[in-house]
Amino acid sequence: MKNNILLSKCDSTAPLPDDLAARVDSSVGNEIITYCEETPLSSDDEYRAALKKIEGLFDAIPNTAEGSELEKWISLVESYENEHFPM
Repeated sequence: MKNNILLSKCDSTAPLPDDLAARVDSSVGNEIITYCEETPLSSDDEYRAALKKIEGLFDAIPNTAEGSELEKWISLVESYENEHFPM
């Protein structure tokens, strides 16, 4: 799956570039967002919280509950990015 390939190339310990670090709100990631297939991410805050959720599930083993949850969050983020950051 292409998501797994992308994730395998990510370094979650790498520091953020200065220009991006200045935009990141330190309170992001403390929100609680429940997954619902019918409810896409609808705001920048939800998007950033979902990215934090993915970061927390990054090492999830495929075909487990955590692995499934990671795939769902990745799907939500991809949909949001396709709509708001088209290439």
